[in-house]
Amino acid sequence: MINIKSISESVIIVFVFILLLSCSKTKGSGGSDDDDHHIDENDTTYPVIRIDNPLDNQVYTSGDTIKIEGLITDNGLYHGKIKIVNDLNGLLVNEQLYETHFYTSFNFSFKHKTSVTVPTDYTITVEYEDHGLNMSTQSRKVKVNP
Repeated sequence: MINIKSISESVIIVFVFILLLSCSKTKGSGGSDDDDHHIDENDTTYPVIRIDNPLDNQVYTSGDTIKIEGLITDNGLYHGKIKIVNDLNGLLVNEQLYETHFYTSFNFSFKHKTSVTVPTDYTITVEYEDHGLNMSTQSRKVKVNP
């Protein structure tokens, strides 16, 4: 007679084992790795960030859309982000993450619709890291009036 309970427990154990193996961040014995982040210790070149919009100290009115645009260049980009922070309280207002393995240039564009009831200052920061773990940062200050 087949013991269904024993088979069910075995299936669950195998499922959990496979799930745990698939979540591993270390390379398996086959040396295969789907993660494209390979550290290049010879890379000493920092990414170059150019922010075209907004201009520094640009003023907006509540309801306007802040359009953040620019270009990042490097010999092997990895990942980065654009973040908007409220200067008064340090809270993160909005954020966009990017992953661009091995691109040598990347045009970024991110929009944020404003909504304030009092004059508010924001810092917009673009951060990018390459495969040599070289990190570059550029920022712009903007003001949003009610």
